[in-house]
Amino acid sequence: MFYWMPSRSNIAAATVANALFQPTRRPVGLFFGGTSGIGQAMAEQLARQTNGRAHIVLLGRNEQAAQKIIDGFPKTDASTPEDQASKYSFVKVDATSMSSVRDAAATLSKELDKVNFIVATTGFLSMKGRDETSEGIDKKLACNFYARFRFVHDLLPLVQKAAEGGETTGVMSVLSAGRGGPVELDNLGLVRGYSLARGETHAVTYNDAAIEEFAARYPQIRFYHSFPGVVTTPGAKAFPGASLILPAIKFMTFSPQECAQIMWWRLWSNEYPWTSGAHQINHRGLEVTHNPYVTEQTQKAIWEHAIQMTSPYA
Repeated sequence: MFYWMPSRSNIAAATVANALFQPTRRPVGLFFGGTSGIGQAMAEQLARQTNGRAHIVLLGRNEQAAQKIIDGFPKTDASTPEDQASKYSFVKVDATSMSSVRDAAATLSKELDKVNFIVATTGFLSMKGRDETSEGIDKKLACNFYARFRFVHDLLPLVQKAAEGGETTGVMSVLSAGRGGPVELDNLGLVRGYSLARGETHAVTYNDAAIEEFAARYPQIRFYHSFPGVVTTPGAKAFPGASLILPAIKFMTFSPQECAQIMWWRLWSNEYPWTSGAHQINHRGLEVTHNPYVTEQTQKAIWEHAIQMTSPYA
């Protein structure tokens, strides 16, 4: 039980450290799943920390929710140079559709000169078994891994551009670091033997393998898979029985804003070893043991599988 408890001292340390983040150039942050929960809280913190001197793109399905969030962001005044002024927008994308994800990434690749941060928090609330899309991908796996993989894959050249310019950069997938399990290399995508539990552990190991491969290919950029703990997001509150369970375990829960402090703590750090490489961190911002199921063979197989499943059909 104590494992699940947040560390108030680490939240305080993260808050102090994050206050030091003062980029000299306007950062560009993409929040895939940023219209609610942790993604929203992280986008809001970037806007506040820069006093509105940020370019933030929220990506998701709910344009009304996105606009409400954007309306609450701080704005720079009219005297601010155009390249440093507040710039906020929404891109509609369905994370269960790889076609939609590729289209959104292609649009952003044309419109943006660089990207500093990509934060992926997409999810699909369902207690059903395997629920395939027309592309042959389970919807939960699509949101928890495949969509995140394709989005990051296609936009990394722009993150690399910011890194080469000496700017702070980072990519984070918020899911369940440290909780992966074995995968079947002849059953990637869990076409056979699907269950909610196996779907989760597979998605975790897929994320772990992907960030390891991304980090090897882009050594100037930091990559994170994080476990956020029990966060009182709208999604968590929507689970059956949550109105009774969450108050009873309040001592174990984080607010989205507290979680955002921990997540940004490592993305904004300028201290070794956080500035590059692949990291798996927990809800206290601490490195966890890297997934023992991610072998060289597994990493290669998952990468090739992800490319195949998220690419356009011939």
